[in-house]
Amino acid sequence: MSAYSVNPKPTLTLLLNEWMNEYCVFSLCSQDSGSETHRIAPSPVVHVRGLCESVVEADLVEALEKFGNICYVMMMPFKRQALVEFEEVQSADRCVACGSQEPVYIAGQQAYFNYSTSKRITRPTNADDPNSGNKVLLLSIQNPLYPITTDVLYTVCNPIGNVLRIVIFKRNGIQAMVEYPSDDNAQKAKAALNGADIYAGCCTLKIEYARPSRLNVIRNDNDSWDYTKPFLLRRGTRECVCVCV
Repeated sequence: MSAYSVNPKPTLTLLLNEWMNEYCVFSLCSQDSGSETHRIAPSPVVHVRGLCESVVEADLVEALEKFGNICYVMMMPFKRQALVEFEEVQSADRCVACGSQEPVYIAGQQAYFNYSTSKRITRPTNADDPNSGNKVLLLSIQNPLYPITTDVLYTVCNPIGNVLRIVIFKRNGIQAMVEYPSDDNAQKAKAALNGADIYAGCCTLKIEYARPSRLNVIRNDNDSWDYTKPFLLRRGTRECVCVCV
């Protein structure tokens, strides 16, 4: 099995640039799908499309490591896409060639492949350190058929490690940040819960490392809670959740 890095969340600007480059290329290529794989120069980075909503990094590694060692994976939340960086361009060649000749399935769904416009996936400054991580996790809840509250997430996340703080926000679907006492606690929670369903068949967790290293919560309610300060105000007229970078 190949050793690979699961990305902490890159800066928003770098991430948007990466996504937009890939989106524009595939928009152009879709006008002439027969020559799609020949429009971009070979690269060790492969752009994967057509993923199911619940797919996680481990699903890509399991399906694609047969083509060669994978050194980095970047998921594109809610886009059903991902970037996979192989150690060698020859491995990417095999992946793209195989995908153009026969179906390649990831988590039970056929995926589509092309070379990325990038020669290397953008990493945060500490992402090449195998010991890097963060004690704050970013949770994306996919197919949220039931309400997601701090109580729900605490029930799911606390058995793995003592949860300190939770913040829920709803800008791009439903996402949350969960803070643990240590990187080790967060790593164990990510390994145990990534891809799991909160409720059977729905509310699937997709987990990445968050950028903030600490959450600052000023109000305890359904959308935010500081478990180290149980007597915080539970009502207010203003949005009182802050994230400390």
